[in-house]
Amino acid sequence: MRAVDLVRRRPLVITEDRPFIEAVDLMAKENTGSVVVVEDLNSMKLRGIITERDVIRALANRVPLDTPVGKVGTMGPRVVRARVDDSVGTVASLMVNYRVRHVIVVDDEDRVVGVISIRDLLGDLDAVREVAKLDRYPKVRE
Repeated sequence: MRAVDLVRRRPLVITEDRPFIEAVDLMAKENTGSVVVVEDLNSMKLRGIITERDVIRALANRVPLDTPVGKVGTMGPRVVRARVDDSVGTVASLMVNYRVRHVIVVDDEDRVVGVISIRDLLGDLDAVREVAKLDRYPKVRE
């Protein structure tokens, strides 16, 4: 089973120049814990992710609600991503090693294909079986 097989819906996306309150509104409206930050809505090139944890950190630090998403979310090379053909074991390994609940799935040109949440992973019995067969998590690239 490949990473792309766990993508269940179109990703929620926003550009990094938008106020982070828009990402919060989108998360609340769609009942999800993250929004992917893209370069622009046409290219869908990955720039980052804003998660519930990022929002809580920003609010605790009294960051103004009109602060751009790019200043609040996790951006650039620190964003945890999987390639479409990566195994489910690799996705699980990324979540464990980086202590994240969302892994962004990208194609070879770093365009966003979708997001896999821990709920998506655990909600797919075939994926759980595949991960359960591992005697250790696969090495992940740095």
